[in-house]
Amino acid sequence: MNDGNFRRMIESKGFGEFPVSQDELTGLADRAALEEHLDSLFGSYADSDFDDRLQFAILCIDLDGFRQFNEKYGRAEGDLVLKLVADRLQTCMRKNDVVYRIDGDEFAVVLLQVTANEVANVADRIIGSVSQPYDLANADSAAITVTIGAALAPRDGDTPESLLWCGDAALYIAKKAGKGIYRRYSERRSS
Repeated sequence: MNDGNFRRMIESKGFGEFPVSQDELTGLADRAALEEHLDSLFGSYADSDFDDRLQFAILCIDLDGFRQFNEKYGRAEGDLVLKLVADRLQTCMRKNDVVYRIDGDEFAVVLLQVTANEVANVADRIIGSVSQPYDLANADSAAITVTIGAALAPRDGDTPESLLWCGDAALYIAKKAGKGIYRRYSERRSS
């Protein structure tokens, strides 16, 4: 995705002239853009009464066993799969959702105006889509699984930092439970 297409995509999702930094490999928005987006969302919702339809969520996504994948197939194949994962994540999104690559094999998604059930549905779509086999350049096929942790604002976190912390805590709990799993943040489980 070139810079012009990326900016048009961001503007079409309602960000207007939202200043967005971009991951070079995947073309997705990056960690800095995620932090700016969350700051903007919490700022715009600060004076509003939240209800279920004004909630937004963060999905923290980690590719399972990606280091071993890179060791087995090499960095070039790993980069190819990261690009394909980015494409698959985009196809799972609703119109105003935004996907970010925040580090190596870690992604995040911001879901706007969403209920807890809708978050679970999107997470299930992501797990199903990303887990489909990938055709590699060397004619091999490989499967990757993904684990997802989610947190809803303002219920689980009422600042960008606390929401990200809760999403990461949910991801940690999901990873402890296995691969290809989704968990939503719960104070009971994270203590």
